[in-house]
Amino acid sequence: MFLTQISLYLSKQNKLLAMRSVYTTNAGGYGSSQKTGNSSWLGRNWFNLILLYVSGHFVFQKEVSLDVSIPEHQTTFQAAGVSVLPAAAQEPTPKSWYVPASNVSQFKKIREQTEKAEAVKAKPGAAVPGFSMRNLTPLLSPDYARRKGIPEEVVAARVQVCKDYVARYTAIAQEEMRTYGIPASITLAQGLLESDAGESVLARESLNHFGIKCRTKCIGCTCRNYADDVAHDMFRVFDEVSESFREHSLLLNSPRYKALKKLEPSDYKGWARGLKKAGYATDPRYAEKLIRIIEALDLDQYDIKA
Repeated sequence: MFLTQISLYLSKQNKLLAMRSVYTTNAGGYGSSQKTGNSSWLGRNWFNLILLYVSGHFVFQKEVSLDVSIPEHQTTFQAAGVSVLPAAAQEPTPKSWYVPASNVSQFKKIREQTEKAEAVKAKPGAAVPGFSMRNLTPLLSPDYARRKGIPEEVVAARVQVCKDYVARYTAIAQEEMRTYGIPASITLAQGLLESDAGESVLARESLNHFGIKCRTKCIGCTCRNYADDVAHDMFRVFDEVSESFREHSLLLNSPRYKALKKLEPSDYKGWARGLKKAGYATDPRYAEKLIRIIEALDLDQYDIKA
């Protein structure tokens, strides 16, 4: 709007100047009239010319500006007060870090070992997950942990579970020995081996610590199916662990095991071999395992002297 008014004003001035030049030429000649007209016009309009220049410069600088700046992560374009950011600057791509797979595996292994060690320290008697080793394994195969690279603290935890089992059930085993004449060492060793120190599925779910199977046609007892030597073996379910110990004593006083009664209560090796010979278990090393458990934990000290 402002530029339009200035253009109209200059157009009028040019027309007036042209009329004066023609009038002066007619009156006194072309050469002198041109000089006089030009000088007279500049004298009258010098202020307007300066104002026109300043106004035009100001308007031009205000209406159009170009500012290009390139910071580290973005480029900004400004034109007539509008800022435009490139797409890459609007949504910066996050940095990604490459870690070799071997390092990830190494860090994971170290973390798992640390967690297992801390678990052992927090509860020394608890079985530590993550290693395929039963509670009785350190007693039956002392070099297994070394061959498999299992930490010593894990081995100690497994052994502690066995010791806790003995401490918990020694009194019951001794009571069964007084009543039925079965060595407490044999009862404890069988309970440890058959129930994995009380942590087998059968021991936890059915309180059956001796792998005692159901009576004929489950008459007068509660049974549950567990896979053993036969796909459909039925095992006794007890309400108390002490009931499991009592049923074990009754079983060893049955005709099938009458040969054991000829042995001295202190002869735990003879009892172990007699149980295997009578068919208590199908494991060919059953007697050897019972003897090793008794000697590793000194279970014969709990046998009541006659």
